[in-house]
Amino acid sequence: MSRRPKKQIPQSAVRPAPKPVKVPLAPKTVWKLLIGGFAGLAVVAAGVWALVARVPERTTMALATAASRAGFVVRQVAITGTVNQPKLSIYREVLSGGSDSMLLLDLPAMQERLRELPWVHDVSIARRWPDRLEITIIERKPAAVWQNQGKLLLIDRHGDSLPSDRLEDFANLPLIVGATANREAATILKLLVNEPQIAERMEAAIWIGERRWDLQMTSGETLSLPEGKAAAEALREFAALDRQTPLLGRGFLRFDLRIPDKMVVRVTDEAGAKVKPLPLPQSGEASASTPAMANGARRPAAEVAI
Repeated sequence: MSRRPKKQIPQSAVRPAPKPVKVPLAPKTVWKLLIGGFAGLAVVAAGVWALVARVPERTTMALATAASRAGFVVRQVAITGTVNQPKLSIYREVLSGGSDSMLLLDLPAMQERLRELPWVHDVSIARRWPDRLEITIIERKPAAVWQNQGKLLLIDRHGDSLPSDRLEDFANLPLIVGATANREAATILKLLVNEPQIAERMEAAIWIGERRWDLQMTSGETLSLPEGKAAAEALREFAALDRQTPLLGRGFLRFDLRIPDKMVVRVTDEAGAKVKPLPLPQSGEASASTPAMANGARRPAAEVAI
């Protein structure tokens, strides 16, 4: 059986495999792609350049508007560190700069506005692109309650007042009394920190004659401290004596520590009698008293001058 010869296909009939065709992009298309890819970076760079170079306000506002449309606008404000300063007052100062554009925010001016708030000691502000501000507040710390002219005010260690509608929340703080006692707050607070045994039993520290302190104790006694730096040593020695042989709550009225190396003690008429607290001055007297805090948390002290 004979085989049929294979049919030969002419070479001209063989079609070559198709080659990929490169379709050129139109210049307009390339331009649009570039703009779309680098729009955010371009806006940020242009805005920074505008601020540094101080270009005219109209140009700057145009760049800020473009940045806002690109999403660079304040949408989130995160606040940390606040305890007594209302957050609403912080939001108000942050948004009072005239623009919510992330590029146009004047952070130093914003910091100065926030430092003017009564409880704010310091503040730091950070941009978090594209739309977030992070604000960290360091608050002033209440250190004492100041009694003056029938009023009670919360103050920090420098004697500056701090607003509060709930003084009973700070009833554990020392009470200082006197027209200018707030100016000397740092001095007496340091003495009390060094002698916690005395501080925890003190009712009030009374600023006498704008030169020295009397400490009125909860058990009724008065410690008369000397002027100036001698007060620290006198109080230290009294605290050491009281630890060795308890002196407070034993029926004494006054411990006068103003004479160096001596202590003058005033006793009650009846030996062993319990000391009564100093009476409150009546209305019309030169000394001032104030109503007690809510729930009896703070008894007013008598202002005494000797």
